[in-house]
Amino acid sequence: MRTAIAEVMPSAKHRLCAWHLEKNCVQRVKEAEFWKVFKKAIYANFDVDEFERYWRTSIESLSLGQNTWVQLTYDIKESWATAYLRGRFYAGYRTTSRCEGINSFIKVFLKSTDSILELVHSLDRVVKDYRNNDVTAQFYSTYYTSIPLTGLDAIELSALKLYTRAVFREVKKQIKGVATLLFQGRESISTTIVYSFSKMGRPDRVCKVLYDPNDQKIECECKMWDSDGIPCSHIFCVMKYEGMEEIPETLIFRHWCKIAKDCTTLKMGNDSREHARLLQYSALYSSLTHVVTLGCEEVEDFAFAQDAISDLNIKFNMYATFFIY
Repeated sequence: MRTAIAEVMPSAKHRLCAWHLEKNCVQRVKEAEFWKVFKKAIYANFDVDEFERYWRTSIESLSLGQNTWVQLTYDIKESWATAYLRGRFYAGYRTTSRCEGINSFIKVFLKSTDSILELVHSLDRVVKDYRNNDVTAQFYSTYYTSIPLTGLDAIELSALKLYTRAVFREVKKQIKGVATLLFQGRESISTTIVYSFSKMGRPDRVCKVLYDPNDQKIECECKMWDSDGIPCSHIFCVMKYEGMEEIPETLIFRHWCKIAKDCTTLKMGNDSREHARLLQYSALYSSLTHVVTLGCEEVEDFAFAQDAISDLNIKFNMYATFFIY
């Protein structure tokens, strides 16, 4: 896979599945304490120097310097350590569980003895189930309300109106994280303001945030925005000090918003009418497949379906004739 990705998508960064790495760790290294060390090495938001120091100290203390699997895994650290992957967008994914979950879900509807027709019907049920889940999630995102508890009520309500329910939960964690940050300093460099923050209990680890008032652009050293598409607690802390009540446009990742589908539909309508027609065709075909399945069970059902389809054809012909000039 790594070779294929490098050839077909040379600018893409191949990230190894964290779940499989942890599984291999447990199987290959008998030292129980190393699993905790390795897990922290994968997920902790170290910079490169911090990661190297942490890894070297941990391996020496556990006497695992001669372990072949540990050494080979370290050699490909650029493919799994967050320290080397910060700033690359992975939409919050660290494992292949989403893909494997889809495979597992589809298997519930499929049997090895299915005919081609039964296979198509089963896959249609899968699609309908996913569409139902999507509609349900969209409903909760639209009508879900949350009581502001972070102390930054205006910003929290702005995020609630903006993001889907699932994304808002993650954003709210970052807004809550503002309470754990300590202000270390503020300086101006040309038109840019540099804020420095540390976390309670970690005064030695300072994170800098750059803010440009002219462009309303905010960038943080932790690079959470670049990696996950949501503002970090450091950015929300700058917003608090600057008196902002809404998330700036420069920090809004449209794919995480409630209006993401509206934007997609608009773009699709402007750029590709043919693509829209194909999607509509697919949706209608799916609906009619269900009608055919029910209509072929009994003679009475067949006659009813046939009459209904004939009536629909007549109405469409009349509609088409009416609009011909």
